[in-house]
Amino acid sequence: MLLLLGASLLGACGYFGGRHTAPGAHPEAKAQAAPSDPNAKALAGMVAAVGPSRGQPPLELLFAIRKRPEVGVEDTVDYALVPRAPGLGTVRLVFGSVDGLQVTGQDPPAAAIKAVFGVPILGSVTVQPLKTGLFTLTAEMAVASSPTRVVVWPFSIPVIVGEGPAQTAASQP
Repeated sequence: MLLLLGASLLGACGYFGGRHTAPGAHPEAKAQAAPSDPNAKALAGMVAAVGPSRGQPPLELLFAIRKRPEVGVEDTVDYALVPRAPGLGTVRLVFGSVDGLQVTGQDPPAAAIKAVFGVPILGSVTVQPLKTGLFTLTAEMAVASSPTRVVVWPFSIPVIVGEGPAQTAASQP
């Protein structure tokens, strides 16, 4: 009787005729370890830009600077706009800078882009540092939810050119 009860419990748990894996082997965990989604791979090394102090923008701006920018050498800043709200309409992103940093290109250009909830919009901006120091790359995101309603959200991306302020002060005797 006890043997019959044990066999029925094992059968109910799916032991007989079910899929078995060796102890400690979880094929699902291996599949999750390496993301195959190209958007996830593109966003993996990015960090959030500094957004507006008031209000929550409907899009998140992420960026990555692959190497330390050098004076006089053009460098690329990769970015991703991630829509966090449905029904946004079109988005226009324009980059700028002040004193010491020059924007020399943007891909895609500042054309209106249709935003889709949760789908990142990937691009890059090319900058050329004019001197060493800490500079701000500005980004203004205009979101049009209708032909008469446009909201602009400002963002900032810090760019350190050369040694940077903290390293310069630390390296002096």
